[in-house]
Amino acid sequence: MPDSREKRLLAVLAASAALAVLAVAVNLGMERLQAAESQSEKLRSGLARLGKELPSEAEAVSRVEVLKGDLAALRSRFYAAGEMNPYSFGTLVKDRLTSLGMTVVRYQVVEVQGRKDLEFSVTGSVRSLVLFLKDVSEADRDSSIPSLTVTVREGTGVADAVFRIGYETLD
Repeated sequence: MPDSREKRLLAVLAASAALAVLAVAVNLGMERLQAAESQSEKLRSGLARLGKELPSEAEAVSRVEVLKGDLAALRSRFYAAGEMNPYSFGTLVKDRLTSLGMTVVRYQVVEVQGRKDLEFSVTGSVRSLVLFLKDVSEADRDSSIPSLTVTVREGTGVADAVFRIGYETLD
C-alpha cells in the first residue's frame, strides 16, 4: 500500500498530467479561435468589398425596370405563337411585293429543319426589289431571309429573284 508521500506524488503527477492535457486543449482551442477570427475577418472584408461593388437598391430596381422595358420592346418584334401563320404571312409579303410593282411568279411554303418559310419567285425592277429588302430590314416585326438569288437582265433594270422569307415567333 502506498504511503502518504507516494500518494502526494501520485496526486501531483495526476494534477500535472491533467494540467498538461488542459494546456494542450486550451492551446488547440486558441489555434481554432485564431483561425476562425482570421476567416471571419476575410469574410467581413469580402462583404465590405461586395457592398461597395453592388448598386443601391434604388439603382437595382431602376435597372430591373429598364430591363423589363427592353424585354417588352424585344418581344414586340416577334409574333406570338398562333398570332401568324405561313399563309397569312405569305399574303402580307405578296401584297407588299405587288405594291412595289413586283410580279409574284409563284410562292410556296417550304419546311426546312422544322421551320416553315415561304419561297417566292418574283420579277420586277431592281429598285423595287431593293425597296422590298429595305422594308423587310426596317419592319417592326423581325423576319429572316435565309436565301436570296438575284438575276439581273442586262440593260433592262429588271431583276428575277428567288428568296425564302420567314417570320420570327416567340415559342
